[in-house]
Amino acid sequence: MKFSKTIARKVLFPLLMYLKIDWIIRKSSKGKVLIVMYHGVVESNSNYFSARHLDLIQFEKQIKYLKENFDIISTEEAFKYKRDGTRTIRPTISVTFDDGFANNLYQALPILEKYKVPATFYISSLCISDDNYKCLWSESIAALNYFFKNSTIEYKEYKFNNGFDKHKKVSLNDFVKNLNKIERDSFLNHLEKKYKLNSRLAKLPPEIWRLMTKDELKKLSRSSMVKIGTHAHNHYNLSKISFEEAKKDISQSKVLIDKLLNISVNSIAFPDGDYNNIVKDFCASIGLKNMLAVNYKQDSDVNDDRILNRHGISSTTTFESNMIFLNLAYLKKGFRTDV
Repeated sequence: MKFSKTIARKVLFPLLMYLKIDWIIRKSSKGKVLIVMYHGVVESNSNYFSARHLDLIQFEKQIKYLKENFDIISTEEAFKYKRDGTRTIRPTISVTFDDGFANNLYQALPILEKYKVPATFYISSLCISDDNYKCLWSESIAALNYFFKNSTIEYKEYKFNNGFDKHKKVSLNDFVKNLNKIERDSFLNHLEKKYKLNSRLAKLPPEIWRLMTKDELKKLSRSSMVKIGTHAHNHYNLSKISFEEAKKDISQSKVLIDKLLNISVNSIAFPDGDYNNIVKDFCASIGLKNMLAVNYKQDSDVNDDRILNRHGISSTTTFESNMIFLNLAYLKKGFRTDV
């Protein structure tokens, strides 16, 4: 870690919090709503494998801070506030989780229930379609990088060293994200056949990679603090595959979740925040009226009340820096409800 970053995390941000700079920033956020995004919560730091999960101690500290300093509403309420022009007084926040990791049930939910904080969980329905699927493609790539860190991963004209092809100037993750359905499936099958990634994952703590089972998702959904949305099925980047493939992937997810939980899902968080206008229009046509981005893809999204931005919470920094950046996020990604 760079010396300047270390100083910022250990000295600057704690000092800013002590001086209540977060409160000063927050004063400018009255009447605004911000949606925040988590992926998972683990008992101990798992960044040696991937940067998706926040450790349990910091997560509880964050949720306690949110409860004390913000009005907290569900994501469905956030959309309703935006459409109805409902006025908010205090800065308001909504909590979401993406993917459907089993640790959402075992680590995150007890904290949410303890502080009575509602959250919407966006589920990649791959986890409930076949019990043989225990993880997303991103965890397979994380396993490849972890177990074969100093190896050269060759595929066609690509050569990845430590997750990066320096000649093509592309990371392994970005390479996969930009593949169409057939290419991605072929590449992932190639990796599994050559490197036996599923069996290698089994050697690691399940909390850092395993998705929920059907029964675990049912149990999660029964909590009064929980709403369920879809994160599509295979976690494809929906603008990178054909529209027909995107329609099938989204529809399959909604059908599977609706049937399993006996609900009618009306919300989608786009995998990797990737979408386009035709994907948005299709989602609306099948009842997915509430859509979540990470960063808006086009300027017109700001005026489209079907889609809202989100602020991602980092698992690689400190509580103090996370909370300073969360308060600052209202300036860029918060939205007013009374306009």
